[in-house]
Amino acid sequence: MRRKPRSIRSKIVLALLVPVVALTGLWVIDVKAQFADATALRDTYSTRDNVSLPADRMVAALQSERTRSVEFLAQPDGDAGALRAQRAATDAAVAQFRQLSGRYEGSDISAEITRARFADMATSLSTLTWVRADVDVRDATSISVLGGYTGIIQTAFSVSNAAAASSDPLVERVMRTTIAMRRAGELLYQEDALLSGVTTAGRFGDGEYPRLIEIIGALRFQVPIAGTALPGPDQALFKAMLSGDAFTALRAAEDQIIGRGREGEPVGMSRAVWKATSNLAVSQLFAFMADGYDHAIAFAKDARDRILIRFGVSGLLGLIAIVVSLTMAVRIGGSVVRRLGQLRAAATDLARQRLPDLVRRSRAGERIDVDSAAMRLRLGDDEIAEVGAALSDVHRSAVEAAAAEAAMRYDLNKVLVNIARRNQSLLDRQIEALGPPDGDDARAYRLAVRMRRHAEHLVILAGSARSRRGLGAEPLTTVLTRVAGEMEHAERIAIGPTANAEVPGNAVGDLGHLIGEVLANAITFSAPSTAVSVSARPGPDGIVVEIEDHGLGMSAAVLEQTNRRLAQPREFDPADSARLGLFVVATLAAQHSITVTLGPVDGGGTRATVTLPANVAAPAGETAPVAGPPQRSDQSRLVGMVVRSGRGS
Repeated sequence: MRRKPRSIRSKIVLALLVPVVALTGLWVIDVKAQFADATALRDTYSTRDNVSLPADRMVAALQSERTRSVEFLAQPDGDAGALRAQRAATDAAVAQFRQLSGRYEGSDISAEITRARFADMATSLSTLTWVRADVDVRDATSISVLGGYTGIIQTAFSVSNAAAASSDPLVERVMRTTIAMRRAGELLYQEDALLSGVTTAGRFGDGEYPRLIEIIGALRFQVPIAGTALPGPDQALFKAMLSGDAFTALRAAEDQIIGRGREGEPVGMSRAVWKATSNLAVSQLFAFMADGYDHAIAFAKDARDRILIRFGVSGLLGLIAIVVSLTMAVRIGGSVVRRLGQLRAAATDLARQRLPDLVRRSRAGERIDVDSAAMRLRLGDDEIAEVGAALSDVHRSAVEAAAAEAAMRYDLNKVLVNIARRNQSLLDRQIEALGPPDGDDARAYRLAVRMRRHAEHLVILAGSARSRRGLGAEPLTTVLTRVAGEMEHAERIAIGPTANAEVPGNAVGDLGHLIGEVLANAITFSAPSTAVSVSARPGPDGIVVEIEDHGLGMSAAVLEQTNRRLAQPREFDPADSARLGLFVVATLAAQHSITVTLGPVDGGGTRATVTLPANVAAPAGETAPVAGPPQRSDQSRLVGMVVRSGRGS
């Protein structure tokens, strides 16, 4: 009769009971004395990550939106698109603040005040909708807009100031000094917002000149005062920054504007000059303050070290209890640890070696022997052994699933190739029956060619060899003109200068795939009234074929992603079937060492650059004269696919 497994829980409890009971008593005595410091450390991290930094990001977004709004009002045809983009950034920062502030973990009386400030912040943010509405209908002045945004920003600073309280005086001092300096920096942003609008309009509006005088007066008083609480070395650096070139230039620009400007009169300075002067001073100030919160965290870490030292002293008192229990724990715990180590090693090997290798072999089409690949573990007769048995079952199930997948892939590939070959045969007969692509049958002919190209996708996807019937070496000019003639709207294709080169028979078909499908893509995504140009020239790495259209174009991010996929083909993912064309192009290019890159065209459009190595197109002489109109052959010999990544595929 099988013996009932012994519980691992009983072994662990027995091994740890004596030291835990002894150390728990000591911990209870010491925990109350250390709780305040531990709470301060926790609250400092929580304040920085969930209140201070999100509030600063929200303030920065509001400051930028305030400047954009004032500039928008200063111009009759202000850039509404830039303002909408900044509002979206502000909304994202507000949403992040609301999300992170909900995670704030403060627990003392200052935490309650901070949470009350959160409610004030929510109320203040509700006024943002009204301020924006007034800006949109231009029923606002720069002064009213400045006041509306500044009120919201000041509420945000009150949140940060409430959260800065700490039981460690040094931590609180650093936090409050950082906030005070950011408040002073807010005056710089107020000044920049006001003068951005004034310099954009070219003159002072109603109430703008007195408001500027107020801001500059507060700025010159509060910024130096804000640094007085800094430690000695930091205070010296702060004073040096204020007396440096950037702030000297800022004060000179302020004096120039004050001296020349009056309400309704020209401001005497361009927006570009003001922004260059202001941005330099602002960037220096905020770079100086960038690690202010990190200083507070450093001081909090010092407090943590003090806590650890005190806990270490208490731990010595518990050492006697640990030594008493150690002998008993070593024997029982050693067995548990050893077998758990074996189980961990087996699980790690399964996750990092066996299963990845299994997946690789199954995808490569290798048939897997389930019995020989099964994992066998011997770990005793308790819960650890049961976990090991379960791990073995998981591995066996994975092996069986991989074997089934390999068989299914093999059979599916056979089906795909069989269907594709049958379709190709029928389409070959249809193309022969249609004859040359002229007259009323031209459209039907080109559609048949396109259908046969898509049928070839299945062959490439299945990894089977493509048909090479009757293909011999051809001049590159012949390949390009024939491919162009087989396109729908072939009349839009202009063949430019073409290098005198020859394409060997084993590359004619696949090269036609690439050229034909890039052409089809260019025709599809450009206006019917525009031409698509094709040319070929010698290059340092081989013959360079360029196909240029003046269509929709692609964004820089999409171009980068597409070129990366073209340069590094990866295994086809059925979930990414919308980009099948990109996969096939990358596969064909990799097989022949062809380089395919996409780039923008001045004025809109896309340029595809196809670099052909010597094994695909060998130069035979100087650049040939400009070729004539695209030729239309009596039978299509090319199979390809359309590169649609980023523009529809």
